[in-house]
Amino acid sequence: MKRKRLLLKVIIIGLPITVFLLWITGAINLWFYGMGDISDNVKFYSLELKPIDGEYSVLIDLSDLESNKGKILYDDGEHQIYISDVFISNEENYEVFFRSRGKYNLHGATLVSGIAHKRVQGGFAFGLFATAKATYRGDTFKLYASGTSGLNFKDGDSFGLYLIPHDREVTLNIAEDPIIEITLSNLIMHKWASKYGI
Repeated sequence: MKRKRLLLKVIIIGLPITVFLLWITGAINLWFYGMGDISDNVKFYSLELKPIDGEYSVLIDLSDLESNKGKILYDDGEHQIYISDVFISNEENYEVFFRSRGKYNLHGATLVSGIAHKRVQGGFAFGLFATAKATYRGDTFKLYASGTSGLNFKDGDSFGLYLIPHDREVTLNIAEDPIIEITLSNLIMHKWASKYGI
């Protein structure tokens, strides 16, 4: 009986203290909001942007759109960019969406993406930073963004590209050749670090 009372006292006293400590350190917000909470905290975290050298390619099969999900564009062991979806949009154009995943903890966060997330006076801005091109049947052409997101995921963002450009004619013959190669360069590393070395 005494042990049960002691355990009850420990829980009643310990639980609020634990919740308070998790709240004061930011662990609760980090658990709920992830990387977005770190990027929003301009007082505590600094942000450094660094372009990634090289070109990174992935092959897309237009005859089987579902088969492209999960194909890796970039992977350095800690950060990934992979295909999350390929579909035909309302404009009767193919679109590919990529998902970027990084890592985060109370000390900061890192993310490699095609989007540059910047701090600007009075708030934040983001937009496609990477250069994208496609090669289909030996013909190479520039690709344009169809959508970008903020840090809408706990561990990253997403961005989309139209696979057929609006400024030139590209004829697809999926029955003969369903494979299109997408190449991205100028990916960007984001590094949020604690200003206080914590």
